[in-house]
Amino acid sequence: MPQKRNSQEPPRVMTWMKASPVLILSFIFDALRFMFSQFWFFGPVLIGIGTSAVVGGVTGKVAGVIAGGASVLGAPELQIFGIVMAMAVGLLGWLTIGLLLIITNARIFKENAGNTLWFIASLGISEIPFIGALPALTGTVVKMYSTQIKKEKAMLRKYEKEQDAVQLQERKQQAAELMQVRAAQLAQDEI
Repeated sequence: MPQKRNSQEPPRVMTWMKASPVLILSFIFDALRFMFSQFWFFGPVLIGIGTSAVVGGVTGKVAGVIAGGASVLGAPELQIFGIVMAMAVGLLGWLTIGLLLIITNARIFKENAGNTLWFIASLGISEIPFIGALPALTGTVVKMYSTQIKKEKAMLRKYEKEQDAVQLQERKQQAAELMQVRAAQLAQDEI
């Protein structure tokens, strides 16, 4: 009688396609944080573009240049605003991505304790003024996912090898049982 197959399920494997929504969101938060940490440059440009869009036409372009130039005079205030906003966006991004990872893929923290430390370090980097312009969150999430994907693919290969060995053993046992049944039939036919 054939034995029951090994009912163990294959291990779950993370792929880059499954990880892409979190990676895209972390990139967006890093891009926003970069924009705010460089707000001393982007602020006057955005003010000028906004003014020219609201007023419109040639008058709007002139008003945009004047508004952008006038905001350069307020550069220290823009820089402080940018730093505060960069820190706020960095914290919001870190909390959002962390919550998403815990809800959708808690294995990323459970299977590799070092990922928790990397993730906490990304918060520290993102909260340091000017250095926070670096894409720490995206880099950390990419590193965490690449570690998880490598480990889970290795576990899947190991599982597949074990399943192949189990199937080979089952086929050998079935062949042996079949030989015994045929031998018994031949012995009975000779009688």
